[in-house]
Amino acid sequence: MSDALEVLGDQYSLPVLRELHYGFHRFSELATLTGAPRSLLSGRLRRLEEAGVIEKRQYSQRPVRHEYHLTSAGADLLPVILTLKEWGERHLGGGVAKTVLQHACGAELHPVTSCGECRSQLHPGEVAMAGGATAG
Repeated sequence: MSDALEVLGDQYSLPVLRELHYGFHRFSELATLTGAPRSLLSGRLRRLEEAGVIEKRQYSQRPVRHEYHLTSAGADLLPVILTLKEWGERHLGGGVAKTVLQHACGAELHPVTSCGECRSQLHPGEVAMAGGATAG
């Protein structure tokens, strides 16, 4: 987990990834939507690109301009971003959703974490470390 926080654990990385998931790809959009100072945003985008979470794609030659897109590693963060949004609104936002998410099926979306095998929703006390490193 400490490796993930090294890449994602600052004030602007997750908001940038959230906006990329919502379909905003241009630097100016990301700066406006996240409130990140432009110089700081440049560094965050570069760090996310170096970590393989996003990729830069040129969309204009004159002037040279780029868009930012999620890689498969970045796309894999969607459940994290949606779950963190839900948690923040429930526990820090007075239980009031700032935005309502809607799934493609038309239903209101509330992310859950479940077991990949039995599909049961996970609850505290039901997860145990079964190998690998225990630190971080």
